[in-house]
Formats: sequence, C-alpha cells, structure tokens
Amino acid sequence: SLPTKYINCSSQKCVCSDCFYATNSYKSCAYQRCWEYNKTTQTCNDLRKDQRTAFLLSLFLSALGAANFYIEQNLIGGFQLAIFLGIPILVCGLLLPIAYYYIDCDDDNDDDAKRILCIFNVSCVVWILLIMMWWAADIVTFAEDLRMSGDGCPLRHNLGN
Repeated sequence: SLPTKYINCSSQKCVCSDCFYATNSYKSCAYQRCWEYNKTTQTCNDLRKDQRTAFLLSLFLSALGAANFYIEQNLIGGFQLAIFLGIPILVCGLLLPIAYYYIDCDDDNDDDAKRILCIFNVSCVVWILLIMMWWAADIVTFAEDLRMSGDGCPLRHNLGN
C-alpha cells in the first residue's frame, strides 16, 4: 500500500505528490520510476540527474562528452570523446609522420610539402569548428533541458535556482 502522507484522495480524485503520479482515472496513485520511496524513513528520494551539473559539465568539458556520460547517454558521450581525441591522433599521429617521410622539407619549391601542410591546417580548422559547434549545441540543450537521461527520466530542473 502507498503512504497516505503523499496522497490526497478526496472528492473522487487523487492528488499525488513527489514519488507518485495519478493514474489515468485519477482514482489511485502509482510509483514514478524516477523517484524512490523509502519505506523505512517514509521519504521520497529524487533519482533524476541534475540539470545544473549537466549544464556545467557541458560548459567546461563538453568536448570530452562529460555531460552526456553524466546523464548516462554513453553513446553520444563516446562519440564526442572519439571526435575530440580521434581526429588529432589520426592527423598528428598517423598522417603527418607519413607525409613528412615522403616530402622534402628543405626544398622551398616542394609543392607536396605545401599541400600536406594545407591539408593539416584545414583538418585542424574543421576539427576546431566541429568541437565548437557541438559545445554550443550542448550548452543550449542542457540550458533548455532538451535531453532525457539514459534511464528515460527528465533532468531535475534546478538551473535557475
């Protein structure tokens, strides 16, 4: 049975609070999955992730996917981390050593060297723009509370408090 201190069923309609919600007919209350009722202490514990924490993580550590890992959106967070680390490792760790092996850096007339440096510069600019766009999108997403956590629960609204 549900605790009566969280349920008010008068005039044939139930008003439920905290960890309960009114059923379709409003004649009973049921547990919400984003809340946990502790029978021992008779209190409701909010299991939702913090919007403020997600926003701050997106503001300072968005490129690492920290906010998405925090709200258990691990696929999105992993993709962000892969882009942040993968592109520099690919360009600096693999492509540049191969390019420098094939080009003569001492030859001022070497068009291959100029082409390789141009590709490197363009890839760095594209990488930086991609990180910045994702950072801006994350800030808006978490400021406006547009993303659910991985368990399907909405974030706890506490950014303006």
